[in-house]
Amino acid sequence: MNKLFLEELRYIILCEVPMTKYRVEQLQDKFDQSPYLINELYQLLFEKRHILAFVDDIESSLYDYIVNKEMMDAKTYYGAIAHVANLFGETPTYIRCKIKKYRQSSISSISA
Repeated sequence: MNKLFLEELRYIILCEVPMTKYRVEQLQDKFDQSPYLINELYQLLFEKRHILAFVDDIESSLYDYIVNKEMMDAKTYYGAIAHVANLFGETPTYIRCKIKKYRQSSISSISA
């Protein structure tokens, strides 16, 4: 579900559709996400919109980005993972696996 939600946000941003209160409510109803999370992710992705077209796995890359950001704010890796898991309603194990797989695929594509 998170992948579909994030892909929808990416589509909204790439098509330059403004995030209105009505659109937030639509996303909230469709994906069962909080308005706070929707607005925060929209702002984050909007800031990075110039690279969105080149990101293959938006879900994993976003998890990785938020974990790194949380670690810069003095959280441990496991604390950051727990925060992201709680934010998206996933398990810490799921988040760790997605990030590990994303990082391995990133390293593989660089060395190829």
